[in-house]
Amino acid sequence: VSSMKGRQLLDDLNIHVGFVRTVLSAVGNATPVDAFDWESVGDGNGREIALLEGQQRAQYREYIERNIGAVLAEMALCVLDVENIPDLLTVEVPGLDIELAGHTDLLILSDIAKKYPSELPLFPGVKMLIEVKKELATRSSYQALSELIALDLRTNDQVMALLTNLTDNWHFCWVSEKTNNNIGSKINIRKTIINNPSDAFQVIRTLLEQPPTADEVSLPYIQGPVKRRKLAEMLPSISDGGESGGIRESIERYYDIASVLSPDVEMARAVGRQIARSIPAYSMYS
Repeated sequence: VSSMKGRQLLDDLNIHVGFVRTVLSAVGNATPVDAFDWESVGDGNGREIALLEGQQRAQYREYIERNIGAVLAEMALCVLDVENIPDLLTVEVPGLDIELAGHTDLLILSDIAKKYPSELPLFPGVKMLIEVKKELATRSSYQALSELIALDLRTNDQVMALLTNLTDNWHFCWVSEKTNNNIGSKINIRKTIINNPSDAFQVIRTLLEQPPTADEVSLPYIQGPVKRRKLAEMLPSISDGGESGGIRESIERYYDIASVLSPDVEMARAVGRQIARSIPAYSMYS
């Protein structure tokens, strides 16, 4: 997802991304964890060539699994490499005729998906997705946000997204509550950034221990409580909110005026144009 498409997606879904500060943890120091070692190889001429993410996928999956292994066993979870399943997160946004098409690097979910791969598209017991980028860029953030939106729509469970370089940038994102102000309502996605792997893995372990439907949780190092909501329950419909609400109000206003004066052809055309503009039949994201 490019930065432009990412911004357009957030605008179309009326989503605001807000930053949440980190705080000192009340559970004591986290278990020490070293940063992931991004490897390089010699080119035969004395120069080192850095390996790409895809060339070290097995290694970083094992790195994550090793540092949360006890919780995985206790909660019957697994870490799956799903990067090669291109349409795993493809989903239509309900009521808006928008299709999100894509995939992610890793999923943490029930070990049922590992034992029975045919069940993977049902996302049994899914907890979070992980998008790994050796170098983080602005478009990386939009990619992770779009993946979060898609996964949230594909499952009934509360989920999180993690964008990370596995060293000093660990970006946790989740769908939060809807807020109202003077200019209307917004769906909120919250985001916090942790800068060392020890603290980040403590967050992950705590998250994995939460019940799948827990909509308010306390996580170490993240200013809380962490409120989680389902996106599908907050998206606008024809009968309320957002652009659709504006259409309804325009139609009602037209009939109010027409009942007092007389039918106004130009006003009727203007309302029709507003309805046409609101139908995102050609809005596609990949």
